[in-house]
Amino acid sequence: MKRLTSLFLVTVLAMPASAQRGNQPDVSSTIKGDLNLPIPFKNPLFTNYTDNVGQACLTFQVPISKGFGLGIGGGMWWTSLKERTLQPFVPNGDVRRTIGFAKAQYERYTGPVTFYEASVKAGMAWYEFDCASCAGTRGPVMYWAVGMGYFVHASENLAFGITLGYDNSARSFSASDLGVARFPGTQESAEHRSMQNVLLGLGFSTRLRRSEREAVTW
Repeated sequence: MKRLTSLFLVTVLAMPASAQRGNQPDVSSTIKGDLNLPIPFKNPLFTNYTDNVGQACLTFQVPISKGFGLGIGGGMWWTSLKERTLQPFVPNGDVRRTIGFAKAQYERYTGPVTFYEASVKAGMAWYEFDCASCAGTRGPVMYWAVGMGYFVHASENLAFGITLGYDNSARSFSASDLGVARFPGTQESAEHRSMQNVLLGLGFSTRLRRSEREAVTW
């Protein structure tokens, strides 16, 4: 985690120095969406007993000053319970996480059609354990995340990019979430660390401004 945080900070600080100068687009209000693959980080029990599906998020954000901005958004993460490791103790089912968050970001154009964004999110998370023996919805708990993305414009108002991040929820995965006293095949009953993920994904950014060159405008 320390290495990931250090890499994030070094990259954010280095990017402004390498940004191209000249006539670059301005930062505007946007809707950003991303489709991530959360990879559980130092959560071996959650990795052993679930199969990752993915996470989708949507954010509305507005510029404040000199590339800095604020936003609000939400998202959902889907995983499925592994049949081969849990049955016959736990029936088939899913684990879903719903998040709502506020976002602070710094966005800067590095050229006429390219820009990057660095962000911090903080909010709440709800976990839903959905199976015949499961505990149901748990939460809310505190949630926070850091992330960065690099985008390329496909048109004047629409850009696509790649994203990298880390998130953390203030709860640990436990056997009681699945309605059992301990996990099958082990004496352990709970993770030793909070639920955390490395986030890899793709994103889009839609600027909410009028296009002077395109037929479809905002």
